[in-house]
Amino acid sequence: MVNENLYVILNPHAAKGKARDHRQEIVDCFSKGGFTSTIILTTRKLEATDLAYQAALSGHPIVIAAGGDGTVNEVANGLLKAVAEKGIECPTMGVIPIGRGNDFAWALQLPVTIEKACKAIMEGKIRRIDTGFSIGGLYPEGKYFVNGEGVGFEPLVNFTASAFKHVSGSLSYVFAMIKILIHYPRPYHILMTVDGKEIVLDTQQISICNGKRMGSAFIMGPGAILDDGYFDIVYANQPIKSSHLIPIALRFFKGTQVKLPIFSVIRGKRVTVVSQNNPMPVHVDGEEISQSCISFSAELFPKSLPVFIS
Repeated sequence: MVNENLYVILNPHAAKGKARDHRQEIVDCFSKGGFTSTIILTTRKLEATDLAYQAALSGHPIVIAAGGDGTVNEVANGLLKAVAEKGIECPTMGVIPIGRGNDFAWALQLPVTIEKACKAIMEGKIRRIDTGFSIGGLYPEGKYFVNGEGVGFEPLVNFTASAFKHVSGSLSYVFAMIKILIHYPRPYHILMTVDGKEIVLDTQQISICNGKRMGSAFIMGPGAILDDGYFDIVYANQPIKSSHLIPIALRFFKGTQVKLPIFSVIRGKRVTVVSQNNPMPVHVDGEEISQSCISFSAELFPKSLPVFIS
């Protein structure tokens, strides 16, 4: 890779505010490799999307997300929005995983240290991955995602874990799951359409997976591949009793829940989910789509985002 000025969007609030401390380390790592860098710290939610969008339109060939999965999602949205609206070549996205969950970086098998993550970007190896586009809830105009979209238990756990002020990482998700048992959700009566095929079910969990892992530790889609042209839709095909949640949740750590008769896996490119009774909590990449929406859709765009890998 030629020596470019690397445009880095850093979320100082990632990892409960710890990400802020890594700014100089990132500058030094790139400098040692002979690269200059411009690091912009975000000051508000969704600012990373605006910054990435403008960076793409300004001709930056490389835009780097330094933060967690939320930062990665925002940067990817800015880049893909610029491509969709202006027809430009998509810049290559780099990832420096300094957030709470870092599920997307895990799916890409990126290094966990800043030095090695920066080195991977400077070495210039690129992989084009699929992305998803969700319409519904807070985003009637649509929102891109790179890792996955979830309904039911999955977003409830994520929203609850994000609210903890002094607990982060996998432990926050474990505590969140325990808390959810106190206010156990009723099943949603769902009409789900996958590539034109209708499925009617009562369920509390649907995962539309591009990557394998969500929530820092839970392997929601063990067979999902980031660039195979399909979502893996993993769902509970019947209601889960509260007494069964913890034993089933323990299987999420290894992805073995899909071996249970209560779970089904199908693959598809276009998914529509409609609740015919209760509003659904929905997230993409750990970011809220809605606390209570009735319907949403997700569409896969194959190999639409170039990313640096190790």
